[in-house]
Amino acid sequence: MSDRERELMERYIYQVVRRLPREQRREMSLELQELIGDMRETEPSMEAVLTRLGDPAVFARQYQDGRHYLIGPEYYDTYGWFVKIVLICTVVTVLVVSGLEGVREGLMLSGVNGAESVFLSAVYGIGGGLANLASACIGVFGGITLLFAAIERGLVKVDRKKEKQWNVRELEGASGRKTLWTPDYLSPVPNKKAVISRGDSIVSIVFLVIFCILLIFAPRFFSAVFPEGQATVVIPVFNLEQWNRILPFFLLSLLIGLGDEIFRLVAGHYCKPVMISSLVCGCLQLVLAFLVLKVFPLWNPDFAVQLQVQLGDQIPPALAGFLARWNGDTVSSILFAFLAVLTLIEMGVTVYKTLRYSSKNA
Repeated sequence: MSDRERELMERYIYQVVRRLPREQRREMSLELQELIGDMRETEPSMEAVLTRLGDPAVFARQYQDGRHYLIGPEYYDTYGWFVKIVLICTVVTVLVVSGLEGVREGLMLSGVNGAESVFLSAVYGIGGGLANLASACIGVFGGITLLFAAIERGLVKVDRKKEKQWNVRELEGASGRKTLWTPDYLSPVPNKKAVISRGDSIVSIVFLVIFCILLIFAPRFFSAVFPEGQATVVIPVFNLEQWNRILPFFLLSLLIGLGDEIFRLVAGHYCKPVMISSLVCGCLQLVLAFLVLKVFPLWNPDFAVQLQVQLGDQIPPALAGFLARWNGDTVSSILFAFLAVLTLIEMGVTVYKTLRYSSKNA
């Protein structure tokens, strides 16, 4: 081998190994030297050998553990339409809520109930909500992208077979490379009863997104509203004085549920990873629900009294009896029991369908 040929070989090997993890470089360098030396015996020149091996950047990709993309082709289509749906929900919800908040505040300040005042208040409210809209869209887009990126990189394992590692000696051939894929990697067709309904997942995701946006930007949306002369009285259901303490736990629970639904959507059918995700997320949500409902002061302590005062003599007897017995702890206990039953039912259905209908080879 001449000095010129050795220089070309060293250049090629350098361009390959510099793109690999440090711990692989020495071994790969030695293997490539051996491979190129063997190929040189059957090729007329070193240029022919390196041409046969191809672009070193492309060659190095066969050995790289990492991926040079955030969302790969396997999940990109699902990611694309999912982002569109969630962003549409976010935009519509934020604009509607901003408009309603603008109308409420405008009426409280002006005391005028004319159509023109309502329209102008809605326009001002929407204009003021554009900053919230931008931050909401950025947050939603970033959160979804991070979730899909985690799935892409196997931080969350989806039901798929692992491809074997490349070996330099497998690259010998007409093109210098072999295709990794074989029919052995084909997953079995899932049982129809094991398929997760995309429509159900989308409905759940849309509900969770809308609820998150309302909790962040418009907690007063959950209020009783009464006209009082030229003004408007708002009685919030939640304890807004403690809202900054409660909201992070509330949102964390909803985001865990959102992540579980996204994972179901990506997997497409009941399998062990989906079952594990359902069990883990369900347990975490129950813990967070207990904190929000039983530990933190979630409800407005004066809600029942304020409502009774506002309704006065017009209060129906049934509602009067309900408000007289109103107790935040009791309401929290009932709501927590209801959520626990729903969560356990969903977890049970997931476990049953996974064990009953999931393919053993999936």
